[in-house]
Amino acid sequence: MDYKPSSRLRSALYACLLAATLAGCATAGQDPRDPYEAYNRKMYAFNNAVDRAVVKPVAEGYQKVTPQPVRTGIRNFFDNLYDVVSLANNILMLRPVPVMNDLMRVSVNTVFGLGGLIDVASSMGLEKNQNGFGDTLAHYGWDNSAYFVPPLYAPSTVRDTLGLGVDYFSMPSREIFTTTWTDLNSTIVNQVDERARLLSLEPAREAALDEYAFTRDAWLAYRARQLGQSVPQASTDEEDIDIDELVSPEPQLQ
Repeated sequence: MDYKPSSRLRSALYACLLAATLAGCATAGQDPRDPYEAYNRKMYAFNNAVDRAVVKPVAEGYQKVTPQPVRTGIRNFFDNLYDVVSLANNILMLRPVPVMNDLMRVSVNTVFGLGGLIDVASSMGLEKNQNGFGDTLAHYGWDNSAYFVPPLYAPSTVRDTLGLGVDYFSMPSREIFTTTWTDLNSTIVNQVDERARLLSLEPAREAALDEYAFTRDAWLAYRARQLGQSVPQASTDEEDIDIDELVSPEPQLQ
């Protein structure tokens, strides 16, 4: 069964749900970065409960039974697909150098890296850009966006959540995994792998006095660095966290 007709419907419902949620949850919160804090805290608690009960145990099992080279190959494969999304967004941003970089990455890794399982391009000095539609929106002026916690997903902002929907429906994986079942399974594998890579963050998050505020401040600082913006002022006394330093990098298959 072709996935595309239902995808358009889901995309429309996704946009309507986000708009309705934001319209009903805006408050005069003390933190200007987090005007939807009442909703966000409830959704964070819900997501965290699901994570503790289901996602984290699955990710821990995946990390335990799956050999490191296999996990690296899976990560490289999905990163290669996302390089196509990054290429499209760099074209939209009219950035010729990143466009050529992404084009070379996709070409080299697809042809010489066994369909993307081996990241040959990085060893050649072709760095990952990984720009999504949220980056494109920021490039064209949406600099500051309110913090937002989507259902059953990682912390985000309003801008990046909208961008996430565009990125998902533009992923080439939907042309590779052409049925609802195969597309769903590929998405699950990708998300479990992503969650496994974040397990190293658990001690820092669990040690925080306010886990929600810690996660929010760390995420907003991380995104600001990605976008080349000034890091927003944290609303708590938690130590500034660099997610890139906490997450253990996957060794590359050479």
